[in-house]
Amino acid sequence: MRPLLLLAFSTAAIAAPGARPGEAFTFKFSVGPVESGRARMSVAKTRERGRPALSVRGQAETLPWLKLLARLDDDYHLIVDASTWLPLKVLSVERGMRQRTIESKIDGRQAELAEGKTRSQRHLPTAVRDPLSQLFALRAAQLADGERIEQDILDGHALWHAALEIHRGDKVFLEADGEHAQSRAAIRIDGTLHRITDAGRPVAGHAPRKITAWLSDDEARVLLRLEADTDFGKCAVELTSYQR
Repeated sequence: MRPLLLLAFSTAAIAAPGARPGEAFTFKFSVGPVESGRARMSVAKTRERGRPALSVRGQAETLPWLKLLARLDDDYHLIVDASTWLPLKVLSVERGMRQRTIESKIDGRQAELAEGKTRSQRHLPTAVRDPLSQLFALRAAQLADGERIEQDILDGHALWHAALEIHRGDKVFLEADGEHAQSRAAIRIDGTLHRITDAGRPVAGHAPRKITAWLSDDEARVLLRLEADTDFGKCAVELTSYQR
């Protein structure tokens, strides 16, 4: 069995809260060199399956000028266990270029996915996370320089194996800080994503994807910037505001 992100399950390894009720973030995103839209995310308390949980809501849409060419209006709702950072429920609604709604109920290695009238039960190789709960697990972990982390990530129907490496002492400049601002101290996370089957084997015909994320190197561990290969090419997401 492939190693899990064990740090997220060990209280000795917790460095900071993975997410805090009341947090709110806004981001801009771009496809290639073109700024394409805005995204927002907020965190609130809830309970699920009789235990403390967090409700995370996200929304992304294209800029007005781009809607004439390609419309994007997506909603994302995650219920995540507040102690393990494992996802419990995910609702993803895509409108515009692709129209679909996927609802997932996840219990470790078991996942039930629903899209329209189609239902599927999946038994996965490890306890999976979705992309947001993986971000929260990374925010909560110690992230020692040079550390390597592996995790399987369920994104919609697609299952990916992520191999991540931590680099401390990096710097990143945010456009929202202004041209005269100093760069921010950051933790850089370099990753490679491989598409895999539910048996944990590579899927033929899918090239690996690269992803790099920068978290603020402080107790807040805010996502400052993310760059990733996607179906639409190289995309980037950058923080524009953060509210504790």
